[in-house]
Amino acid sequence: MTTEAERQPITPRQHEVLGWVTGYINTHGYSPTIRQIGQAFRWTTNGVMCHLRPMRRKGWITWQDGEARTIRVIGGDA
Repeated sequence: MTTEAERQPITPRQHEVLGWVTGYINTHGYSPTIRQIGQAFRWTTNGVMCHLRPMRRKGWITWQDGEARTIRVIGGDA
């Protein structure tokens, strides 16, 4: 698992997505779907993944491949 000190910087847009995902989880108690993120930002599924994959690689989020609603913010902060 990546520690806060090991995280790589994310872009301002990725930070915006991270904040939205964090807010969704805090409000609903579970993570949004890729489709819901796409609707919020008016992106295609591919557009959403083009933002989420680097965030995962940089240590800001994680998810279980092949499982729905498993996006988790590492450290819980945006």
